[in-house]
Amino acid sequence: MEPAHTRPSDDYGPDMVAVALLHPDTPHARVCLHGRQIGYTERGWLRCATTAILGFWQPGHAMLTHAAAGLVLPDGVGMEPAHYALRIETRERDDSLDGFTLLRLGPYTQTCHAQQDYDRLTAALDGREITLVPGHRVSARFGPFDVSDHQLFDAPYEADAVALLNAAIVGASA
Repeated sequence: MEPAHTRPSDDYGPDMVAVALLHPDTPHARVCLHGRQIGYTERGWLRCATTAILGFWQPGHAMLTHAAAGLVLPDGVGMEPAHYALRIETRERDDSLDGFTLLRLGPYTQTCHAQQDYDRLTAALDGREITLVPGHRVSARFGPFDVSDHQLFDAPYEADAVALLNAAIVGASA
């Protein structure tokens, strides 16, 4: 049994949720040196079946954790990493659902990397989202990475996200 917190606004579905494991002695896993030493913070976000969630954390549960036994978390905790993606999409300016996807970036294995690219892309779009593709509004969207569509995605670690966006816009405008 390990304490965890869910990723806010994770919309993967009712059966799975993204969680970050926490050291039981602190509500913030990143600031706990002891927790890092026994493997609580090196895992990033993990996909957890909602049926594996027992309920709200109670201090009395701490004695059932790896930390209480002085053990390192095992490599296979039974949860796959939660991978995320960014989608840069266009929608017609009349707010209809008509549009297309300009660029797909993923998988991101760390939400902080996806957030950095999202922030950079949003800044690059700021003030230009309605002029880049005639008749459309361009926006970035953060969400789960669907591995079955992996061939549709550009690897985010191999190129600059803003450069990929600019190339996609040139291709869409041509």
